[in-house]
Amino acid sequence: MKKLFTNDKFFLAMTLCAVVASALNVLLGLFVWGLGLADCCSVLICFGCVVVLYSSYKKHSKNVMKGMMGALLMNLLLGSITNFSIFGQEETAFLVSSLILNVVLFVNHFIINSDHHSSPCMVKMNQIIAGLNVLFYIIWNAFSICFEPSALNVIASVLNALGMCGLVISIVCVESRLDAYRLDREAAGWTEEKGYPENYVHQKDR
Repeated sequence: MKKLFTNDKFFLAMTLCAVVASALNVLLGLFVWGLGLADCCSVLICFGCVVVLYSSYKKHSKNVMKGMMGALLMNLLLGSITNFSIFGQEETAFLVSSLILNVVLFVNHFIINSDHHSSPCMVKMNQIIAGLNVLFYIIWNAFSICFEPSALNVIASVLNALGMCGLVISIVCVESRLDAYRLDREAAGWTEEKGYPENYVHQKDR
């Protein structure tokens, strides 16, 4: 699982899923469903943050990456809370599951980044939660299609599933990559007191 989440091609594919699906969802909302920009605000924020997250990853701007991950995780958490006021009691089990998963991802992000040391166990937990989140979004949108099998709802549900899965996995890919950097430098002899060992070559320079 670690190799998958630290694979650059996989990360790019998930980023494209999130970005393209989000863009198409906004266009669908504006020009088909008749929604206003304010109604698409959450999706637009995710769209911008994912683009910046990938750009900062390519530029090795670690502090920007951490900030974007925090913003995306907060958006996911707020979305899970808001859903309670949108959907009925029959969806409660799904809504509670989503909320718990996103709370754990959100809290775990700050635990992982609370110091400069690697946290492979916590990152592994995030990878598992990302997998469960993907399963949740697929099932959730599959049920949506079953309840309303119209062409527009099928398109919207597929886009929503792709966008949300890509978003969650993109976040965990960056988290996994940052932890891989920490593991690499610790294996080379890095400590918080002494810093980097002599002749250490940073990942971005390899």
